Amino acid sequence: MEVVTRTIEPFSFTQNGKRTGYSVDLWNKISEELKLQDSYKVTGSAKQMIQDVSSGKADVAVGALSITAEREKVVDFTQPFFESGLQVLVRKSSQGGGSVLAAIANNIFNWKVGTGFAIALAVMFGVSHLVWKFEHPVNEEMWPRSYWEGLGESFWWTISIFLVGGADNKGPIGKGGRIVATLWMFASVIAVSLLTASLSAVLTVNALPGEINGPDDLYGRAVGTIEGSVAKTWLEKEVNPVGQKITVKPYSDIQNAVEALRSGAVKAVVYDAPILEYYISKNNATDIELVGGLFEKSNYGFALKQGSPIREPINQVMLQLKETGVIDQIHAKWFGS
Repeated sequence: MEVVTRTIEPFSFTQNGKRTGYSVDLWNKISEELKLQDSYKVTGSAKQMIQDVSSGKADVAVGALSITAEREKVVDFTQPFFESGLQVLVRKSSQGGGSVLAAIANNIFNWKVGTGFAIALAVMFGVSHLVWKFEHPVNEEMWPRSYWEGLGESFWWTISIFLVGGADNKGPIGKGGRIVATLWMFASVIAVSLLTASLSAVLTVNALPGEINGPDDLYGRAVGTIEGSVAKTWLEKEVNPVGQKITVKPYSDIQNAVEALRSGAVKAVVYDAPILEYYISKNNATDIELVGGLFEKSNYGFALKQGSPIREPINQVMLQLKETGVIDQIHAKWFGS
C-alpha cells in the first residue's frame, strides 16, 4: 500500500528515523491485521494528501484528516477514529492589577463612551431648557426668570432626577413642567439600567487580561492557521453581524504559526485542539495558552480512493481494535488516559 502522510504531531511524525504517531500506530495495527505491505510518502499539506489519494498516487492518507463534505466528494473516508474540533491559541497575558485597571480605563474612556456622554449632556440640556421654560412663569422661586440662572437650577434638577431619582423638595408645579418631568423620570430609569448593564459588561468582559477570549473575538484581527486545513476554510468564510471578516494568514506548520503569534504578526492561531494541546505540552510553552471552548467539532478518518475495496475491511478491523481496547491503549500512549 502506498501511504501518504504529513508531519503533524502527535498524529504523524518522524522519531529516531522511524514514522510514528497516533494515526501511524493505528494504521500499522490495521495494516498488520490485513497483512498489507506499506511504503510511506510524506507531503506538505492535508490538501495535497487528498489530491494524491483522489488521483491514485497514493492508496491511503494517514494523519489528522478531518472528514468534511467537500473532501468526501473526491475521496472515501473510513469510519472516524478520533473526535476533534477547533480552538483558539493566544499569547498568555502577564497583566497585573495595574494593567487590569488600565484595561478598564481604556474601555471606559474611549470615543464611543465620549460620544454617548456628549449626547446625554445634550439631552439633559434640552430637558432642563423645557422645564425652565414651563416653570419660570409659575414657579419663579425655584426657577428664576434669568435664563442662565434658571437653566442652572433646572440642570441641577435634571441631573438629580437622573442619578438619584429626585431633587429634595425641588419640583415642577406647572402642567407642562410636570409632563416633561414625568417623561424624563421614565427615560432616566431606562437609561440608568442600560448604563449599569453596559458598565458591567465592560468590567467583566472587555477588561479581561486577554483581548481574545474565544472565536467571537477574532473578527477584524489577523489570525494564523495551517494552509489547506479545515480551520483555514472556517476562518475565510466567517463574517460577524456587522460585516467584519477575519484576516487569515496561513502557515506551513504549527511551529511557523506559533512563531508568528509570538512575534505579533498574528493575534491568534486557530487549529485542531488536540494538535495545539500537544504542541504546548511537548514544548512546555508557558507563554501561550488555549482560550474558549471547542467549536466546529469534527472527526478524523483515513482517506481512500473512491470505491476502494479495502474500505470495508479497514472498518471491520477498526471496530475490532476498538472492542478489544487497542485504540484506547494508543490514545493513552499519546494523550494520557
